[in-house]
Amino acid sequence: MAGGTAVKAADLIRLWRRALDGRWGYIWGRYGQVWTEANQRAATRVQTVRWGRQWIEHQVADCSGLAYWAFQQLGGHVFHGSNTIWNQYVTCRCDLKNGHRTDGKPILPGDPVFLRRNEGGKPNRHHIGYYVGNDTVIEAKGTRDGVVTSPLSRWHETAHWLNVEYENGVIYMNKPVLRKGSSGDAVRELQQLLNANGYALDADGRFGAKTEAAVKDFQIVRGLAADGVCGAATWDALSASEAQDGGDLSALRAALAACLADLDRIIGAQHG
Repeated sequence: MAGGTAVKAADLIRLWRRALDGRWGYIWGRYGQVWTEANQRAATRVQTVRWGRQWIEHQVADCSGLAYWAFQQLGGHVFHGSNTIWNQYVTCRCDLKNGHRTDGKPILPGDPVFLRRNEGGKPNRHHIGYYVGNDTVIEAKGTRDGVVTSPLSRWHETAHWLNVEYENGVIYMNKPVLRKGSSGDAVRELQQLLNANGYALDADGRFGAKTEAAVKDFQIVRGLAADGVCGAATWDALSASEAQDGGDLSALRAALAACLADLDRIIGAQHG
């Protein structure tokens, strides 16, 4: 997760704007250092050789290096790499369509945004930017362009940072991995979220066979790996569905039960 002390989204935005206003350049693998003539002469990466000279005597970073630098300045920490950031340092992950979260929830100033492409059948979050409000993203775009702005509609996915205080005072904390045998308040929260999605569990804070079965069923419905373990992907799916889908799932199960009952009656009539 975004480690260290809880930094503020407003301070992250302030630092990213500083990089933009200071005409930071883009050099792959960097995170705020000043690019020198000696660095440029030693460069071997094609893009750096071609476009890097314009950034001599400028501070430089690559796309995730901009986050690494900002968190470091504020006493926090994130990994230098956009895929690892997606997998370990954010929560409430969601697709974007025309600049809006597809779960209907707001994107918050300070949120990271991602470009995604499929490589070998697996998603690769190959580029990251930072939403600063007013449909604007700050990104370290590439060696030719440096740190620039782009419209939110350009991006494919977003999420909320873990352990960052947003302007509404909310801090998204990392959720524990829960499995059969777990107990406590987190399990009770899980059971309540499952009940909001049409299940009927006793919210007793004990992860038993019934809770495991409900988790597996929910994972199947959501297209997740049905292992009965509530990890980051299952927490995200539960949170996203809490407001919009509980009634839909309940109605779906009721309709399915009615269909099965009708089928039983038909089979009974045929063999009676």
